[in-house]
Amino acid sequence: MVIKQPACQSVGRQFGVQWVDFLSHSVSSWRGSAVLAAPGADAGHGGGCRGSFTVDFHAGVPRWSSTLGSVSPMPSVPDRSMHSSSDPMPHIPSDSLLATAIAAVVPALPAARLLGETLASVPPIQKGDGSPVTAADYVLQALVVAGLRARSADGRVPLFGEEHADVLATSGRPDVERLVVDAIRSMLGWCDRAAALRMIDGDAPRAGEPHWTIDPIDGTKGFLLGMQCSVCLARIEGSRTTLGVLGCPRMGSRGDMAVHTGGPGVIYAAARGTGAFECDASGKVQSRLTLHAWNGSAPRWARSLNRSKSAVPSRLEPCIAALGPFTNQEMDSQCKYALLARGDADLVIRMPRAPGHSECIWDHASGTLIAEVAGACITDAHGRELDFSHGETLAANVGIVCTARGLEARVLPALAALAGAVPA
Repeated sequence: MVIKQPACQSVGRQFGVQWVDFLSHSVSSWRGSAVLAAPGADAGHGGGCRGSFTVDFHAGVPRWSSTLGSVSPMPSVPDRSMHSSSDPMPHIPSDSLLATAIAAVVPALPAARLLGETLASVPPIQKGDGSPVTAADYVLQALVVAGLRARSADGRVPLFGEEHADVLATSGRPDVERLVVDAIRSMLGWCDRAAALRMIDGDAPRAGEPHWTIDPIDGTKGFLLGMQCSVCLARIEGSRTTLGVLGCPRMGSRGDMAVHTGGPGVIYAAARGTGAFECDASGKVQSRLTLHAWNGSAPRWARSLNRSKSAVPSRLEPCIAALGPFTNQEMDSQCKYALLARGDADLVIRMPRAPGHSECIWDHASGTLIAEVAGACITDAHGRELDFSHGETLAANVGIVCTARGLEARVLPALAALAGAVPA
């Protein structure tokens, strides 16, 4: 790895990745470039630290290398919204937390595609609950945290993240740890091993402190199989989510149900009091999401490809069938909530895998907020509002029911028998 350490140490302290793109790729190697830009600066207007990262395969194992240039002063950039005042498109103020969250997720889309290709041959780590975690999970979580930290007034990123550096460090997989550390260095600038691992975890939230939650790759199986997956970031204040961003690297825009493995992907974002939006992969708003009430037609049920995530599917399906005809739209990750928010689905259900099981906040915080702000009805199986004030899980709720407005009046009673099997 060729790195100018003094310059990159400065980058690590002062800069966050704002843009990542591919230059070229071949069967034997992938190459990409990154522009490191100061908080609030525009990567397309000069300044920053420009460099490249390369992944080459040696005996089937990808190895990262990086060459970073020197840091140049950042030009002053006038404060502006994501769209000019003359643009008829809705806009998001550039100094808002929602704009900060979108900017933190933007570089994760091309990075996810790059990592998906280059690290596909590296077996994932099995966590204590049996679920897989890939090297890409850790790298993308660090990338998003770095974007938030670069724009944080006090440098803190209070976080409940799905991935934890100690799981990586104690996994007995030094090959994966080495890849993660090298990839973080390549994308964010030089740092030692300990600093690279700290980038993954963010900061422990203080009591009552607003905080972020991240699922760096929701839909890990979909990610590994070249199907849909999403980078999920949400903000929680008290018991409620206040904003959410879904970066969907293989998803098309509204009405497009295909898997686009070559990207560029799409971003869905929302904040209470601001609205819900479909953005392109650069974060530019393309349209406002406004979900109409259910029109009474056969419900379109967006459900996971991994049916084991639905508690006793043989019992859940008859409950929905009792409503009348319905259609299935199978898709991994919180992309299902995006389908509903943009009007391509009517129903998303998540019931407990077993009595006493509580959903993790990072699996639903972003998607449910975006769907709700777009106009969907979001409750648990008992019709209660989701309560995000219990740390890493939705401990006060039983399952999640997300419907087009009006459909909940039929779905919740149909689920009553299943919901009644779990204490309210």
